[in-house]
Amino acid sequence: MSALKQSIGSADFWLRLIYTLLLALAWQVTELLLIVVVLLQIGYRLFTGEADARLADFGSRLSAYAAQIGCYVTGASEQKPWPFMEWPAGSGLPPAVPESPADKA
Repeated sequence: MSALKQSIGSADFWLRLIYTLLLALAWQVTELLLIVVVLLQIGYRLFTGEADARLADFGSRLSAYAAQIGCYVTGASEQKPWPFMEWPAGSGLPPAVPESPADKA
């Protein structure tokens, strides 16, 4: 019971709770942006036959940001994501394998 009283009385607990609620809202916005990126990428592929590199890069960075949010709010990380640190450089995934001309036929 003393641990509960100590947690409730701790400023760190309440500050983390506020950060978690704000980042949960950021998660929702990020989710909507990812849906928009997916729809734009589908449209771009429909008309050009290939993915837009800038959209793919933005989607990769946005996905990395979502992962950072998830790690913080679940307690897997103490590192707060953007705007408390730099925007992610990317997901760290390997670059996509280019299609061979035989695959396009």
